[in-house]
Amino acid sequence: MTITSRRLVRSAAGAAFVLALAVGCGSDTEGPAQPDQPTQEQDAGEGSGASDGGGSSDGGAFDDGGATSDDGAAASDGGGSAAGSELPADADLASTELPIPAEDAVQRALDAAGGGDVHSITIDHDRRNGWEWEIEIRNDAQEHAIELSAISGEIIEHERDQDDDGEPAVDIADPMPYAEAIELALGAQDGRVSGWSLESDDDRIHYTVDIVPDGSNDDVDVEVDVETQDVRIDD
Repeated sequence: MTITSRRLVRSAAGAAFVLALAVGCGSDTEGPAQPDQPTQEQDAGEGSGASDGGGSSDGGAFDDGGATSDDGAAASDGGGSAAGSELPADADLASTELPIPAEDAVQRALDAAGGGDVHSITIDHDRRNGWEWEIEIRNDAQEHAIELSAISGEIIEHERDQDDDGEPAVDIADPMPYAEAIELALGAQDGRVSGWSLESDDDRIHYTVDIVPDGSNDDVDVEVDVETQDVRIDD
């Protein structure tokens, strides 16, 4: 082989080597570009998922708001129940059951006073407080004058005094229940029972039933002795 032929072969081999390098570099450049496209698609997919998640989160927020609304509705219902249980000022106690009956009122008063003996109990309608119980309890020579709502049972007022008049204790069930006293009073005077009380006076325990005759605005006091069952209209 001549020198010229060798040079031509070397030149061809060099050109082939350069071409191979060029092809290899091109392959390396295109290789990383292929994963870039799926990466963008993946990012887009994650963005879509985040958007969906945001939608779900918003939906959850609305659900929470609904729960809060339900709580508010429950509170409103509670308030409605309390208002619905209010009795009119002209209720007839002979036929109307108070939300807080006498037995319950006495127990609440005893709890507030820390025990003792009941010396008087009154139910009537107050212009400011509505239907209320007034109960006097004595313990350890101390007198407790307690006013509580006949609708809710809430203590309205609690006064303490050292006065003791020595009068005997009273009992709304023995020897005469208040329902019997009301019945005896209505037998002597027709009308609407607007209130009643049980107390002792000169060692005599008696009920006083307030009755409003039909067509009248004034009460008539009817006394019923718990021992003798005597009925007397107080003029």
